[in-house]
Amino acid sequence: MLGSAWTWRWQPFVGVWLVVGGVAAAYAWAIVRLEPKRLAGDNRPTARREIVLFGLGLLTLWIGADWPIGLLGAGYLLSVKILQYLLFAYIAPALMLMGTPRWLLRRMIRGRIAFRLARRFSRPLLPLIIFNGTLIATRLPIVVDNLASSQLWSFVLDLAVIGSGFVFWWPALARLPELNPMSYGVRVGYLGLNLFLPTVPASFFTFSDYPIYSLYELAPRVHGISAVADQRVAGLTMKVLGGAILVTAMSVMFFRWYRQETAADGEPAAARSDQALDG
Repeated sequence: MLGSAWTWRWQPFVGVWLVVGGVAAAYAWAIVRLEPKRLAGDNRPTARREIVLFGLGLLTLWIGADWPIGLLGAGYLLSVKILQYLLFAYIAPALMLMGTPRWLLRRMIRGRIAFRLARRFSRPLLPLIIFNGTLIATRLPIVVDNLASSQLWSFVLDLAVIGSGFVFWWPALARLPELNPMSYGVRVGYLGLNLFLPTVPASFFTFSDYPIYSLYELAPRVHGISAVADQRVAGLTMKVLGGAILVTAMSVMFFRWYRQETAADGEPAAARSDQALDG
């Protein structure tokens, strides 16, 4: 349908339904069939909250890939493509990681190589390189103009973005304590650093006087929105909405850090009070 005038006529994306349904089925199978065989010493069952979070993450993937966002972003509006990027890289992976029970994560990395990789990705440098490298690579004009309009290559690029999102959130969420996760303070700094790195492509979108991508420049206009105006909205969306997501996550981690430090400071005082009462 790319190249045709945009209409709001609904189109089925059967491939998206199959992929989302397959992931949902695999998660349900793991909860039903594998949970009774949890690893020794891991007695924490799957919480209802985790199931809800994973479902919300999968729903976010579905919304981003299905009609109309999937089609608009594929070759009509760059601003919608950036919105899809935020759904794929920022929101869905975070929700799905928080919704994966720890016993299942442990089962996924119980091999020696998998465990070493999981520990390596728990440190900040490599995830930052992969995440921002993927952002830059998938936004290069030569990539967008030559690959993004192909269904196969668009699927590959989307998978790369989603995968980089999981890599990015892995050290920030730190689900497994045995991987020696970063402290809350370092995690806040890690997310804060990513507030500035995406500013480069966002600035190009916002301040360029000419369209960067021929794919979106030559696309049929949607409700008369010009290619330059669409490009500027894309830059503002990446900066403002992406920044809001990260600031929200940083705020949550900061307050958890504060509670952790407060609890640690309160323990000696409580112990001294108990000793005084005993005396």
